Amino acid sequence: MASSRSQTIDRVRERALELGVYLPLGAYSAVRDEIVDIDATRIRKLYEGLVDRGQSRVDDAQKVLKVRTRGIRRQAKDTADDVESTTRKASKRASVAANNIAPKLPRVAAPKNASELPIEGYNSMTASEIVTRLKGLTQTELAKVYKYEQANEGRATILDAIDSKLIVLPITTYDALTVDEIATRLERLSEDELKTIRRYEADTKARAGVLDKIDSLLSV
Repeated sequence: MASSRSQTIDRVRERALELGVYLPLGAYSAVRDEIVDIDATRIRKLYEGLVDRGQSRVDDAQKVLKVRTRGIRRQAKDTADDVESTTRKASKRASVAANNIAPKLPRVAAPKNASELPIEGYNSMTASEIVTRLKGLTQTELAKVYKYEQANEGRATILDAIDSKLIVLPITTYDALTVDEIATRLERLSEDELKTIRRYEADTKARAGVLDKIDSLLSV
């Protein structure tokens, strides 16, 4: 048992001697033998060569970086130009649309919230669902929906659908008038204007008094 322990200790000491003394001395001797014939001139040349090589690598990297930077800047400029062009086109389309709809849009205050709209549950509906609910709305009601939508989500599907339904009625403030008030104004209208009023009335409130009066005037 003691002999085995002694052998283990000897092996550890021998290994430590190899790693701590022999190996470093051997490495030093080998390096010394390799560089013994290197003079100051060769060392300077070696130094300068290493510097030149390193500088060349840096220069190459800088060239690559400059090329990539120019590419990124050009791409960013192209993107900015595209965004600016798209914004100008969208602004122009919006301006044209606003000018086209302005004469047809009744003067009503823009609703502050959806509860003031003639379509219940407006904010929970999709654009398609809202478009189907536009049928039967008066010009004033359509104007309210238009202004609310324009001030909030601005969905083109809804705005375009309303635009197609808005018309210039030959009787101003038509939606606010009673049957009797409308009847007194109908006699001053032309046949085409009477037909316009009839189509609109039939699609919205469908008041018999108005429709009958128009029919009597058209039959004369």
